[in-house]
Amino acid sequence: MNSTPTAGRPGFLRRAARVIAVPLGALASLSTLAIMVAIVIDVVVRNTGGRSVPGLLEMSETALVATVFLGLAYAGVTNAHVAVDLLTEALPPRVSRILIGIAWVIGVLISAWFVLATFERAVESTESGELRQGLVDWPLWPARWLVVIGLVAFLVVALINVVLLIRGEPLLGEDTTETTDEVDETVQVDQIDESAPLEENRS
Repeated sequence: MNSTPTAGRPGFLRRAARVIAVPLGALASLSTLAIMVAIVIDVVVRNTGGRSVPGLLEMSETALVATVFLGLAYAGVTNAHVAVDLLTEALPPRVSRILIGIAWVIGVLISAWFVLATFERAVESTESGELRQGLVDWPLWPARWLVVIGLVAFLVVALINVVLLIRGEPLLGEDTTETTDEVDETVQVDQIDESAPLEENRS
């Protein structure tokens, strides 16, 4: 019996990863939309009134932080990170799997280091009430906490991928691709089977 999870019966770890990553990915998308709207409003007001809207630039900078860091976990869950697989594709599957596992373990260590560093910086920023001085005084500490949240979520995704590699299961995002390929092949076979009686009737 094949223990690989399917799209209809995802394992607990895969469900947990999606529960964490999907809402954050949605917030990242909304942040991108907010940046677009802010830029359009600022350009229109600047061209018509000769000055920028106070706070829009600072808000866009915070939204950009949300877009980048809140989207990390979703990119990990969907296997959408940029990857160069020239080496791993040329190696035997077992060796390639080991190298990918080592890369994810390194990713876990680096992500944990980033989480600790950014957490300490966010605490300091919150305690000092760090501000960015521009047209308005904009608080920076919320953006620093967004960085921490995004990195923690990605760390969880990286840990889940390491566990999946140890179990010999597909990585997050890989199972969806494989399942889609299987469905496409099944549909093609069904179409061939359905067209066979028609061709017999015509003959």
